[in-house]
Amino acid sequence: MTDGPARRLRVTQIGNASQGPGGVASVVRTMNAWVDDELQVQEWPTYWHGSRRRTLLSFARTALRVLAGRRGPTDVWHFHLTQQGSFLREGLLLGIAHRRGVPCTVQVHGSEFVDFVGKNRRLAGRVLRWPAVVFVLTDPAVEVLASLGVSAVKVPNAVPVGGEPHPGPRSNFVFAGEVGLRKGADILFQAWTDAQVEGHELVVLGQLEPRFQLPSPLPRGVLVEGPVEPAEVLERLRTAVALVLPSRAEAMPMSILESMSLGTPVIGTDVGQVAEVVGDTGLVVPPADPLALGAAIRRIADSPDTARQLGRKARQRVQQRYSTHAVKRTFVTHWTACVAGASAASAATSDPGDGTHDSTA
Repeated sequence: MTDGPARRLRVTQIGNASQGPGGVASVVRTMNAWVDDELQVQEWPTYWHGSRRRTLLSFARTALRVLAGRRGPTDVWHFHLTQQGSFLREGLLLGIAHRRGVPCTVQVHGSEFVDFVGKNRRLAGRVLRWPAVVFVLTDPAVEVLASLGVSAVKVPNAVPVGGEPHPGPRSNFVFAGEVGLRKGADILFQAWTDAQVEGHELVVLGQLEPRFQLPSPLPRGVLVEGPVEPAEVLERLRTAVALVLPSRAEAMPMSILESMSLGTPVIGTDVGQVAEVVGDTGLVVPPADPLALGAAIRRIADSPDTARQLGRKARQRVQQRYSTHAVKRTFVTHWTACVAGASAASAATSDPGDGTHDSTA
């Protein structure tokens, strides 16, 4: 690429709205902040968590842009796909963009993506051959796509690391996410009861899964506060003793990266890439094991020094492996290559090889 504003790489994210809850929205927010002198980032939402009306309006608006919107020579459209409806919704737009010849990349999310591909191999194989690059979070995702003849680039989620960790005393354990069976809320309540923690509360933040029933009465010391704004989640994590995420299924949850970036250790389960991300900076227990989870909670509650030491190590690990600086350049390298490849293909098509050149290309 030549220098100058006209050659600034412009990436358009297509998928979940950044203002909503959840891991995908958090990833979109993080990428929106990657803007610099060489990179422009914008988003075209297709989905608003909890609002069918806003989802329909956003999808219609984005579909029109994908169908007929103008694009520049340095544009890349970056699609966020999960499973089920998202795969069909964003997959349809990806197919349109592919037919228009727009350089496209896909970032795969979703705790059940591998199972979804296994049950929909023909659909997945067709859709995921359209983008120039498919980014995935986990080794199983790499393997299942390879079985379809699709090469994937494994790259972790990124999280901004700024400021210093909370300097004062910490209090309470925090759960952040959809309150339901997949995130292990039932195991969490049982484990908290078994742990018999004194001096701290368990603060539960997130939307209640429609079919999940909260225990009645709630265990002693449990506060269920419902959904809160993303900034409020980060503030609660900043002053927490630990994040507790006892999921039965995950890919690479953003909440554990956000917690670690704030110097707050994680108590998680060995699913997806959780153990790989946490390493020796937190406690990882088997899924659906309330006794092991309760013991981990009690260990952290009984030793503030251990919690502080793990938190410091967690922050250092994020800075080295999962910070914006560490992850962004991988995406930018591939996006730049997509633009260069599209430009070369366009030049080859527009040049008939007889010394003439179509200046309208």
